[in-house]
Amino acid sequence: MKLNIFKIPKDKVANLKDKFELLGLKNINSTEQNGWKADFYFSKDIDPIQIPWVTTYKDFFTGDKPENKIFYCAYIWKNEKYCFALSYGKSHFYLRQFCDHDFGIHIAKRIANQKDIRQKSSKKFAGKKKKEIKSYTKNSQLDIESGESIDYLQSSISKDFIKDFGKSGKFGSSSLLSPIIEKETLAVFLESIIKAYELPELFKLPRTVILDATPITEGYENKLVEEIISAREGTDFTSNSHELIGIDFIFSGQEKYKFSLDSYASGEFEDLSIDKLKAFILTHSISKEQILNIRVHIIKEDAKPFSKTVKESIDYIIDDQNVLLTQGKWMKFNEDYIDQLNEYIDSIDLEEVENDLLEITGVEDDFNENLKKHGYTNADKNFSIIKVKAGTLIEAWDSKKGETVYAVKFGTAQKLGYVCDQANNTLELISKKANIKKVDTNFKNYCIWLVIQNKNLPKKISGINSIILKQKIESWARKCFELGINPKIKMSKLMNENKKAKIPSP
Repeated sequence: MKLNIFKIPKDKVANLKDKFELLGLKNINSTEQNGWKADFYFSKDIDPIQIPWVTTYKDFFTGDKPENKIFYCAYIWKNEKYCFALSYGKSHFYLRQFCDHDFGIHIAKRIANQKDIRQKSSKKFAGKKKKEIKSYTKNSQLDIESGESIDYLQSSISKDFIKDFGKSGKFGSSSLLSPIIEKETLAVFLESIIKAYELPELFKLPRTVILDATPITEGYENKLVEEIISAREGTDFTSNSHELIGIDFIFSGQEKYKFSLDSYASGEFEDLSIDKLKAFILTHSISKEQILNIRVHIIKEDAKPFSKTVKESIDYIIDDQNVLLTQGKWMKFNEDYIDQLNEYIDSIDLEEVENDLLEITGVEDDFNENLKKHGYTNADKNFSIIKVKAGTLIEAWDSKKGETVYAVKFGTAQKLGYVCDQANNTLELISKKANIKKVDTNFKNYCIWLVIQNKNLPKKISGINSIILKQKIESWARKCFELGINPKIKMSKLMNENKKAKIPSP
């Protein structure tokens, strides 16, 4: 039996039942099992849905025009402490508004086999890709990249839990499991879910947590409104990629859309864009305070037309604060992400620094030149290492010693991030070899040498006080490993020659 299970907080059960009443769902069966009360809500008197393409070809039909009827239900199970909802059909669209956002991933961390991941979906807080779905071959180890927040996993079930939950599962805000049971033993199954829910986790997952409405989130909303007005690339409608509801991916199809606010309405259009939204705002002189309340109407052939606010329809990420808006909720990374990132970058080799180079004064050019005393070859501003056909000048790295090349940067975290970007670009050129006339690949190790302007030199890489710099280091290290190159880090302290001057933290 396949079961798509949502966990409903007890304080939201009454609101959920009110929603069912508004939707016309009827409780057609109530039972009790082992201390659980179960109510089966069914879309009994559902209205037929008109089919857009039938109107287009109406002269082909004789008699009554065909219409769709799409039934759905939710089976609500409640005891003194917990409430769960089993979703059938499209009821997940309504359950998600009242569910525990973390439930599915919480269960995954306790029963999923991290050595056999079949599919992963994530939001990205670093780089140009903001959402990604990846599929894997059998027995693929869970691999989490920099800036990822895991929304969904599909995996086999750890062997100790197969008897209770089946051989495989899908985990998002809900859990899809396939236990070998009949409906008469659903209460026993839910008790097994509770036991698993209360177990220690087998592994960590970076995940977003919902932020409460505060003056801080109001500031985020003001920032989003400015993004919409300026039509920048940092935000987009969810329908232009994919949406995850429970454990189901929803992709846009042949929908039509329109905007409305109070008495204002746009015409219908085939696709959503921030430019169209901006045009609607300008046409009707809509105030900034009202922009997020504009309604987006969606007309689909397999469902009743419905609408959401702009705030509920947009994906928006604030990169430098690791905050995002999705499904109308503001979210932020949990501590699992920080722990995972720190663990990864601390696994990078930390190369020992020569005693007289632990503290540095002066500028980069002098430093690179002085490294010759220690057996390094100065490659700073040597544009002959990599030559591209277009003639663009490429600075590959700053120094070389033996089988190791060194990219050096002085400064605070923002400036240090630049050397990671530059190193990543160099690796990208080496990997693609596109339009390259010459490239020196005679090295085994790639070392980024961070000369940090800080009061205290971190004892390990994770001690750097900048999540963005850590993300860039992690991304660069992964690229090195992909190319069979060993990433290394060196750290020195940049001394201010005026010792009375304050040195900011990176």
